[in-house]
Amino acid sequence: MHRGLGLLVRWAVSIGLLACASVSVLAFDASQAQAAVSMCNVAIPMSDGVTLRANVYLPSGTGRFPTILTVTGYNKDAASVPGQGCEGSGGLAGDEPGLTEKGFAVMVVDDRGTGASGGKWEAWGERTQQDYKELLSWIQGQAWSNTNVATTGESYMGITSLLLAEADASRVAEGRKRAVRTVWADIPMADAYRDVTFQGGATDSGFIPLWLGLVDSLSSLPPSDLSSNPEEAAKVYLEHMLGNAEFSVTHLLGAALGEESAYDGPFYRLRSPVTRAAEIKVPVVIQGGWYDLFQRGEPLLWESLKHSPDHLLIMSPHYHITSGPELENPNMKVDWFSHWLQKAENGVQLSPKVSLYPINGERWEHFTRWPVPGTTYKRAYLSGAASGSSAISLHDGSLGTAAPASEEGDTEPLLPASSPCSRLTAQWTAGAASNPFCDTTNNTFEATSLTYTGAPVAADTKITGLITANLWATLSTTDATLIPVLSEVEPSGKSNQITAGYLLASQRAVDPSRSTFAAKGLMIRPFHPYTKESQQGVTPGQPTEYAIEIYPTSDIVKAGNRLRLTIATADTPSTLTPLPSLGQEVGGTLTVLHDAAHPSNVLLPYAP
Repeated sequence: MHRGLGLLVRWAVSIGLLACASVSVLAFDASQAQAAVSMCNVAIPMSDGVTLRANVYLPSGTGRFPTILTVTGYNKDAASVPGQGCEGSGGLAGDEPGLTEKGFAVMVVDDRGTGASGGKWEAWGERTQQDYKELLSWIQGQAWSNTNVATTGESYMGITSLLLAEADASRVAEGRKRAVRTVWADIPMADAYRDVTFQGGATDSGFIPLWLGLVDSLSSLPPSDLSSNPEEAAKVYLEHMLGNAEFSVTHLLGAALGEESAYDGPFYRLRSPVTRAAEIKVPVVIQGGWYDLFQRGEPLLWESLKHSPDHLLIMSPHYHITSGPELENPNMKVDWFSHWLQKAENGVQLSPKVSLYPINGERWEHFTRWPVPGTTYKRAYLSGAASGSSAISLHDGSLGTAAPASEEGDTEPLLPASSPCSRLTAQWTAGAASNPFCDTTNNTFEATSLTYTGAPVAADTKITGLITANLWATLSTTDATLIPVLSEVEPSGKSNQITAGYLLASQRAVDPSRSTFAAKGLMIRPFHPYTKESQQGVTPGQPTEYAIEIYPTSDIVKAGNRLRLTIATADTPSTLTPLPSLGQEVGGTLTVLHDAAHPSNVLLPYAP
């Protein structure tokens, strides 16, 4: 490998941005099994005059084949050796030429404004999604194509695999023949605003700048067709530089300053697969992780696939760039493609609808739906002094089954920063900042926070599903950053984070019509609009309730361990409060209330 390129790829992998695998289940090594026919940088003309470029791998022999399609923003040729064409794996793109041995055509395409494709990159903008419709029509018109397509990929490519399926649904509505017959999306985003760009209204400063840096850096590589087509490649290169810089600077700066990009709206809805997921009417697999960047959205995507005849959810404990436990069928992805594209009778269509591997678990567990059937919801109430707790925080209270009748609240300063030694840091840098100590020990993060710790559980206890913190509090200011973290505390005092949530106090408004409820009207997932119109400053000193979505999980709390809810007001380096809100909260205090009139609690889902 070229030394400069090798260093770049190693850097990209080391920071783990939206590229690397969660659970790899493709059963082929491209270095061992090459395509019989490789076509590099195939030109695909778009209706606006831009040319996309693709690498296409075909099986030996003649005939028409189903296509495994991946669209990437990470430069399909970033890991290629100069002078050796497009042989081998596409590096961060994750294409698998070895699948040609199973009778598939394999195709990886550079997204508009990236790699060797022309145009300006706008992160799944309207013109890019029009490209997807035209790309599918192009595939159906090729002599080697039998017109049927599976879309797949990890992270960025998992997102495009869903957007391609949604684009195909529009094609079908326009009277065209369906192209996408199935989707396998690894670690995909559901909601462009809530899942990763903003955390409860605060900018995701741990990941988004690094991700934009990755896209920009890979786009700064000269296009792979430079030597064969220098004039066009030079034009494409300039488009990339100008387009990426414009997009990145505009949206990062606007978000930090509290401008339009700091609020949810059409920009984020267009780029959110969950917005149109109900239009997908083909089988879909969503595979994600309990510590993944998109932990919140992966189960939500499964819930939103209301018209997919066979849609599966697979979740296990891992970060964005790490692997979870092996699937029970290690060839499941290939079997999935073989069944839905080649009509292979391998039984994969009978796979469980929901397969979960809990944190602290020892095996896969299977269910018919999500949230899982038979879940019961119980409130754990916050109260004053804890019994036998070993926390080192500003204050350690109790977490119990009964609400206190009359107690004073607990006060902490609204801090501008926190200890970065926590699982939060590992998760929101995609796992790149992971280290064995901080990943499993949140104690220094808790040292400047309020903590509430329960009694030791008598037996292993499973918490699986949607979680909500219902906090009553007063502020001395008009805004605050609220971060509830649920952890499992060992007898030694070591606190291991399970999951967390975020909310700007000024964005506390809840839309009941888009929230999720269990039996008897119990709200188990509040939906916050996060718009400029819904934002409302807090009245200092006035008791106010905050319903905070804590991201879903599945965890087995081991016998003898305790549950802990931590209330923090900063998460360094993972979140950055937009400057207008930050200016309103600096120097203030938060007082968490827990009495009969203000029963602060965390609503927990107990699985059967």
